[in-house]
Amino acid sequence: MLTIARLTFWEGSRKKVFLVTLLLSTAFFLLYGAALNFTAQEMRGLGPGHGPQLMLQQMVGLQLLGAGLYFGSFLLALLALLASVGSVASEIESGLLHAIVSKPIRRRDIILGKFLGYGSMLTVYALVLYGGLLALNQYFNPVALGFLTTAKGIAGALIFALQPLILLGVALLCSTLLRTLTAGIVSIVLFGLGAVGGFLEQIGSIVNKADLVNLGIATSLVMPSDALFRKLLTVVTGSDMNPLSSLSVGPFGVSVPPSNAMLVYACLYLLVCLGLAIYHFERKDL
Repeated sequence: MLTIARLTFWEGSRKKVFLVTLLLSTAFFLLYGAALNFTAQEMRGLGPGHGPQLMLQQMVGLQLLGAGLYFGSFLLALLALLASVGSVASEIESGLLHAIVSKPIRRRDIILGKFLGYGSMLTVYALVLYGGLLALNQYFNPVALGFLTTAKGIAGALIFALQPLILLGVALLCSTLLRTLTAGIVSIVLFGLGAVGGFLEQIGSIVNKADLVNLGIATSLVMPSDALFRKLLTVVTGSDMNPLSSLSVGPFGVSVPPSNAMLVYACLYLLVCLGLAIYHFERKDL
């Protein structure tokens, strides 16, 4: 299993999609840093941060932080899905797995090895991305991180890294059940469904529509990726302690913070996906 994990890690880091994602990440950091710099200059032009100026700085700062974390999460999702969705299906179609399963190795070790390999790569990338986003905001947009403690920063890093692992589990499950193209389409649709459900839940809370909120919650149970992002924002911005947290409501804000039970559910969701992937792969006729 560890050998497969090591080979998968190096294989994933050499894929073109990983290199493209690194280029996109570099471009994103440059554009995001320029936007933060421009906004910081505009905010300084408003004068000292008191009264209405402080509220405006807080509102804009929280939205910028949320936007950075959101698009960072999108880059993670892009890498997790495109790099791993064909990890099983494409190797079955090419006949590569026939040579592997003929060796004295358990099929479950193949799935677990691929998860550990891709998961390690995604975790390293997520931590670097998360650290870079916080560093940029700390330099240009410190007002948004006023309630971030060391403990919450670490908790945010764990949640940020959990997001791609959820999608990795879904991609592996789809890859054991479907052909590569179909698995990719289904995985991307599920990710999009989770994002739409998250927005519906936030909008429903703002306009006080219980049906929209319930629809968003139900969607989060099908795909909890967006709920994890909202929980990440809650932790990083300290909305439970921040008296101006209501100003962060918007496309990249949180009006209904997910509970800690959602984190437990997300972990169980990941384990179920892995368990089903192993179950179907062990019984799959190659």
